Amino acid sequence: MDTDTTDELDLLRARAYGPAADIHTDVSAQQRLRELEALTRARDSATDASSVTITDRRLVEAPPARDPGATSPLVPEPEGEQQNEPAVDASVPRNTPLPPRGRLSRTVRLLWAGSIVATAAVTAACTYGLVAMTPVSVSSGAPQVATLQPQTLGKTIPPGWGGVGPSSRSWEFYGLTLFETTSAMFGGVGDDCVMLVTTEEIPEEEDAAQNGWSVSALAASGCRVGAFPTTIELTVNSSAPEELRAAFGGSSLQFVKRGDEIGVFQDKG
Repeated sequence: MDTDTTDELDLLRARAYGPAADIHTDVSAQQRLRELEALTRARDSATDASSVTITDRRLVEAPPARDPGATSPLVPEPEGEQQNEPAVDASVPRNTPLPPRGRLSRTVRLLWAGSIVATAAVTAACTYGLVAMTPVSVSSGAPQVATLQPQTLGKTIPPGWGGVGPSSRSWEFYGLTLFETTSAMFGGVGDDCVMLVTTEEIPEEEDAAQNGWSVSALAASGCRVGAFPTTIELTVNSSAPEELRAAFGGSSLQFVKRGDEIGVFQDKG
């Protein structure tokens, strides 16, 4: 089968079995497809049955002579004899209809749609993985404006007020007092908790014993949880002490405790 015939067969098969199959409307194309496929089957059968390689189309090796001393002559192939093309397979009825286009097209469409869905799922999974695993910086990038050291002579905090204990350390910052406490405000849980209040809100020991403890101005707290340090954030607004507003008014502050020190970071907004 020459190249042109092979190309014709491929084209007819595409019209019969491809996504845009239209051969069901062309009777002559259907008949030609049957003929070419019959030729292909016959050619494949002839190729499989051949077990001898012929090196010269004009010479055929004769059977070996029975006489051990005789040689095997080469018999020339008759001139003009041409290899006949295999006949069309008579077992294929000429009017046998090809499979309807609808069934083939539906199958192809389903496979095509399935492949798109599968590809979309893989793409979505990869995309989600990339988005979900994008690292987020643990630092806000805000500059550090101060490092607080524990105070030994700060304002005395009454024992038990705000959860303070006899060994609790405290830090001072522009009218604010931060001190270690056994628990955070509002039922917060964790370790190494710190409370922040306006220094003026800390009562005298006698008042604390009579009235318990409460604050009416700025107050916040935070605790260390696992590897995450104790952190407190606040906005410097009208509830903040006057000296804090004078220095950092309109900005946000973050207090991060590391060991004995507390770093102060400012975001000017």
